[in-house]
Amino acid sequence: MNPQVETPILTTGLFDYAEWRAERVQRLKALLAWLDDSGLAPEPSRPLLLQQIARLDNDRMTLAFVAEFSRGKSELINAIFFAGHGQRILPAGAGRTTMCPMELFSDPAQPRGLRLLPIDTRLQSQTLAQWKASPQVWTQFDLPTQDAQGLAQALTHLSDTQRVPLERAQELGFFHDAEELAELGAQPQDLVDIPLWRHALVNFAHPLLDQGLTILDTPGLNAVGAEPELTLSLIPSANAVVFVLGADTGVTRSDLDIWKRHIAPTSGSQTLVALNKVDALWDPLLSAEQVAATIDRQVQATAQTLQLPAERVFAVSAHKALLARIRGDAALLARSGLGQLENALNRTANIDRRRLLQQGLRDTIGQVQADLSRQLRSRLAEAQGQLDELLALRGKNAQMVVLMLQRLSAERSEFDAGMAQVLALRAVNNRMLDTLRERFAATAVLHDLEQLQARMSRALLKVGVKTELARISADLRARLVDAETQIEEIRQMLAAAFQRANSQFGFTVSAPRVLRLNALIQEFDRMAAAYTDHLSGVNWLKLQNNAYALRTLRAMAARVRDLFERALRDIENWDRSAIAQLDSQVRERKKQLNRRLSTLQRVEDTKDSLHERIEDLRAQVAQITALQQGLAAQTARVLDDA
Repeated sequence: MNPQVETPILTTGLFDYAEWRAERVQRLKALLAWLDDSGLAPEPSRPLLLQQIARLDNDRMTLAFVAEFSRGKSELINAIFFAGHGQRILPAGAGRTTMCPMELFSDPAQPRGLRLLPIDTRLQSQTLAQWKASPQVWTQFDLPTQDAQGLAQALTHLSDTQRVPLERAQELGFFHDAEELAELGAQPQDLVDIPLWRHALVNFAHPLLDQGLTILDTPGLNAVGAEPELTLSLIPSANAVVFVLGADTGVTRSDLDIWKRHIAPTSGSQTLVALNKVDALWDPLLSAEQVAATIDRQVQATAQTLQLPAERVFAVSAHKALLARIRGDAALLARSGLGQLENALNRTANIDRRRLLQQGLRDTIGQVQADLSRQLRSRLAEAQGQLDELLALRGKNAQMVVLMLQRLSAERSEFDAGMAQVLALRAVNNRMLDTLRERFAATAVLHDLEQLQARMSRALLKVGVKTELARISADLRARLVDAETQIEEIRQMLAAAFQRANSQFGFTVSAPRVLRLNALIQEFDRMAAAYTDHLSGVNWLKLQNNAYALRTLRAMAARVRDLFERALRDIENWDRSAIAQLDSQVRERKKQLNRRLSTLQRVEDTKDSLHERIEDLRAQVAQITALQQGLAAQTARVLDDA
């Protein structure tokens, strides 16, 4: 990057975000190591901390760029991410350049290079996720990442096309639009150009990509509309979506089709609009004020057409921004407007995401600190009680020690008998949890969807799909709602059992926190609505293609399976954490009883050991107090933003 031009704020933000995640992971690992060395019983807290470590460590940032052909989307990606190479990396220019959807990422665990999925795979019903697990189907090209010109040349394969009869192109999902067909003026046997590839995976080491960034490039209505996974999964799950339009053309009919069908239904604050090629409006015969007014009118008109706030529409010139960064022209870069778009992307993708992860981290650390603080208070009370008990023994006769031994032996026998209740509680809890596991099992959850897939594969006309899918979705949603009821039954059962144990044994086991599946249910509702709407009249012709229909249903089945598996993991982690509280206090109480018995037996044998044990307990009290201070310091360090 030319030193005369400042590093883009988005680039800085992504590096800062990655550094923040890595720092939090190290601090969480340090907290776990400290807990292991401290002698505390971190079993209830360990799953929560490991879950947070995995969430931070595996977090990936996905930025999706969506546009119809020839809107300058690839040039925009070049300007934002690859200007440091001193030239274009992604193919860009007049006409159609990037012809197939592309995922750009860095993952050393996967094959490096460019992998391309043949377009003919659209005739089969496997989902993109299933194809990704079959590397032998993809065409592989090496990427000379140290040679910018060679890298750019290799990526021109993204523009590869082939000529096929119109009839074949329509089988593959192209040229169904009546207006587009009229413009084409082709007969069924006439040859037309279509993309050679269906999907591209570009995996190479790059400073930004290495931080966990994935760039999703989705060109054209034919690409977006023909791939249900793109429309209904990859794009909605992106951290930020940039919809690219041409400032010279405004919102065209095909632009509006993409917006209404594939972006607006799931559009939120993470969706931004780039009104590109604004340099076409830089009329040298107009004053700077007049040019600015013209651009503002185009921004306002675009916002009104798309029905979103004007603050989310950014007038940019990707071409001038790329040129400015290559040449080190700060004035041209400022005029290109790219800085404002990058600021918005940074807020949406970095700051908002960081705030969300930070809140989850605070919740976890708060729970861990509360659980361990209760454990330390219990230890402190126990140690202080033993100390007071032994201090009272000084100067007492041997008969008093014998009576205390008898009383303590009876207390341990009573405690051992009470452990039968703990075993019974575990058995009841496991039965209730097994019932939940059965409801979340893939075979039970996906049965109706598999039946619908089988029925559609045999049906000549795909009718009644929307109604049937709505019924299946309602049944699946009911499983999630019923699961919440069962979770609450488990929680109340455990809370009552914990209260009895606290009363009987002086434990400090807290009632399990309330677990709600609201977020998962809302995610399910959005996903079900998207798929149900997708399988409606507007896509009826596509549904008649058996492979497309089955691919759509299988994509939905994969989403449902993933969602229910996440729900079950959350439930099992919640239950494990609740039971671990009781287990740790049971183990701690056994140790305390054995230590007290051992102490009194030694006191009975020799009076010298009484003084030693009193000093040991005083040291324990001091150590527990130090642990309380250490815990406060360790948890504060994890949350410290400095």
